[in-house]
Amino acid sequence: MISLSLSNLIKNFLNIQDDNISFPEGEYCQVTQKGDYRIKVFKGFLKSNYYTCPHCNSKNIVKNGARYRKIKYIPIQNYNVELHLTVQRHICKDCRKTFSPSTNIVSDNSNISNNLKYTIALELKENVSLTSIAKRYNLSVTSVQRIMNDCYSDFKVNKEHLPEAICIDEFKSVKNIDGAMSFVFADYHTKNIIDIVEDRRLHSLTEYFSRFSLEARNNAKYVCMDMYTPYISLVNSIFPNAKIVIDKFHIVNLVNRAFNQTRISIMNSIQDDSLKRKLKLFWKSLLKYYPDLCQVNYYCPSFKRKLSSKDKVDYLLEKCPELETNFNVYQDIIQAIKHNNFKRFEETVKKYLASKEKISKKMMIALKTLKKYMKYIENMFESNITNGVIEGLNNKIKSIKRTAFGYSNFSNFKKRVLIQAGIISISS
Repeated sequence: MISLSLSNLIKNFLNIQDDNISFPEGEYCQVTQKGDYRIKVFKGFLKSNYYTCPHCNSKNIVKNGARYRKIKYIPIQNYNVELHLTVQRHICKDCRKTFSPSTNIVSDNSNISNNLKYTIALELKENVSLTSIAKRYNLSVTSVQRIMNDCYSDFKVNKEHLPEAICIDEFKSVKNIDGAMSFVFADYHTKNIIDIVEDRRLHSLTEYFSRFSLEARNNAKYVCMDMYTPYISLVNSIFPNAKIVIDKFHIVNLVNRAFNQTRISIMNSIQDDSLKRKLKLFWKSLLKYYPDLCQVNYYCPSFKRKLSSKDKVDYLLEKCPELETNFNVYQDIIQAIKHNNFKRFEETVKKYLASKEKISKKMMIALKTLKKYMKYIENMFESNITNGVIEGLNNKIKSIKRTAFGYSNFSNFKKRVLIQAGIISISS
């Protein structure tokens, strides 16, 4: 009775539901040291419930010694846990084949318990490297990789459906892919990744999207992207009903970068060291939307008096008329975007392109680019769709890659991204 109670206690402790496993009354547990790991070893016995041979159904079977299985369990209180099972073995006198009982706590020919596999599968959803998981559970990285492949099935995208609004972008994945960048696209409304494609080049993407049914491709009404020309060619050839939407962030970033390069060019050309230093020091204020500048006065060592951010910008613009001209271009474009006024945006671009004022070469290039993509920018104002969803997912992808210090295999990297994004769930 004491032995039975002890067995039940240990089985409850290790969450063992197999009635064929029992534990001896004495020396059922011992602690060993293996390198940096302290291991609690539980010794148990797995009895056989065979009455006939599983190969030939003969009843002429006898015991034939035992075999030993070392099974890794979930660590408890900084101790790794192993279950050393003595497994009864039988032999059939008719067919001469040997066999041993199985248990539901571990798969045949595996030394990692199902509970530990499930725990590792749950950890794979978090932004933790495979190496860290392997070290925590005293396993090899290959074992953790194998558990990931066993617990999560390969992802297959639905080729019969595409959402109405799609966001597309690229990211740097692994070194051994054909192209320099990989491609990711997501559903704008659900904010979920649809799929990740190894190569972002036009011929690869055309071949990939051609596998989707025509009905699915016809369902796409908007495709939001940056100003990468091959993406525009792709949408025009593959999605008959889709309108191209240039992402708002990339429009702002284009004029922002052009104005900042203009500021640097002007700063490097002036002789006044004091003014040059101020242009370098207060560059962030110049890039802000003018009405949002702080108007509270603070002491500024560069000016040796109290003044606000708005005062600093006004001073710099007054001292640099050329900077002021380009600043007005930048601010007018930002204002039109903030007020979601396409007519004003279009008129601003046309006005400054025709203007005889001294607009910098960088800013003129930006204005010509905006004119080139004007009809796609109009779709942005009408639909109000942005690529913020995909940019957020891209940051998550970069974080996954950074945590693992990079991946060497694209398939493994893709699966890990989809697991952490919740696209692939644990297999039953």
